[in-house]
Amino acid sequence: MSLNKNLKANSKIVFREETDDALLFDPDSGNIKVINETGKFIWANLDGKNDEDSLVKKIMDKFDISDEQKAREDLGKFLEDLKIQKFLE
Repeated sequence: MSLNKNLKANSKIVFREETDDALLFDPDSGNIKVINETGKFIWANLDGKNDEDSLVKKIMDKFDISDEQKAREDLGKFLEDLKIQKFLE
């Protein structure tokens, strides 16, 4: 998934942080997604100020990842899943 625009979380989604993970809940559809620490970091950066390229860089810096292609692929899969579940605006 290549998104060249700034990405923003759907404002209707409820975010609930747990000990290690977090839950994303869409009250309209009932969809729930459990996300890990990396997912929480990405979700926090879906503020409309970051595009896919800037998110890849932030993920690589935060989690000390050297393989940009792998980071980009993993982010793309995560964003595609969020898009399918209508968790992105």
